[in-house]
Amino acid sequence: MTLPTSRGIQYEDVAQAADALLLDGLRPTIERIRQRIGRGSPNTVSPMLERWFATLGQRIQGKTSDPARDDGLPPALWQAAQNWWSQACQAAHQQASDAYAADHAALAAQAQQLAQEKSQLDAREQALNERLRAMEESLQLCSQQLQESNERWKASQRSLAQKEEDIAAQRTVIGQLTAQQAAVQQRLDVVQAQAAAERQATEERHHSHERRWMAEVDRARQQAKQAAQQTQEQERQCANLQAKLEQQLTLQQQQGQQQRAQLVALQQELVSAQGQAAQATLLLAQLQQSQAHQASEAALVGRQPKLPSRVLRPVRRSLGKSRAAGATPPHKTLK
Repeated sequence: MTLPTSRGIQYEDVAQAADALLLDGLRPTIERIRQRIGRGSPNTVSPMLERWFATLGQRIQGKTSDPARDDGLPPALWQAAQNWWSQACQAAHQQASDAYAADHAALAAQAQQLAQEKSQLDAREQALNERLRAMEESLQLCSQQLQESNERWKASQRSLAQKEEDIAAQRTVIGQLTAQQAAVQQRLDVVQAQAAAERQATEERHHSHERRWMAEVDRARQQAKQAAQQTQEQERQCANLQAKLEQQLTLQQQQGQQQRAQLVALQQELVSAQGQAAQATLLLAQLQQSQAHQASEAALVGRQPKLPSRVLRPVRRSLGKSRAAGATPPHKTLK
């Protein structure tokens, strides 16, 4: 019976090679059979060689189960084959024992290596777990910082919106102040024009009265000269008329002086109003500069800018004076 193999090696080839090695006085081994045949793998030759050893004793004793394999060997050859068989069995057992020990040692070394690798993998797993925990903590910290940054950004946006509203309100106040300043300047121009007109009219009236009085004095004098021959009563009446005219002239001169004093006071009020307007303009410029400075500082520290009281107080005082001046125009006082 033959066993076909993938490489074409059959049992008869292995058996013939083993018999030839045995006749040559050599112990049949897998490597010697492979060298004798010239091909075949150890996995293929090994079971066939085991089978040959299993039937060798029966063939030596003449009890072979395969009559076709009875070669009629002489007893000396059988004895030699039996001796070789015993040696081969011992060598096979020793080889198997050595192979088992080698395999056991290899397995032990492999197990130790696997244990070392397992410990290394456990250490790496622990390190990875620690790194994972650290990364999770870092991620949580980053998330918290991101949330805080978002909150700060929202707060800064709200602060920016509030600042824009404050700036818009301040611009409205500045516009109102500018309009009030223009109204005050317009009233000052009107008052100045009215004062100039009244002054010119007063001077014209004064000159007119003075000319009339002078004409009347001259006429009275002429009448007095012409009436020198008249009675004492006429002289007394002329004196009375002259005194009355002089009294009226003095009264008109006093009125002219009062009007001049009022005109000087009006000019002083005009100069004061112009100084207040210039101070209001300077305060407006300082207010705008302070707003820009506070807006830049608030953008850095994230808080709303507030106008300092030292800036608002002079503006309010100036506005109060401007309103008071607008409530009682100077030209009405002159009238």
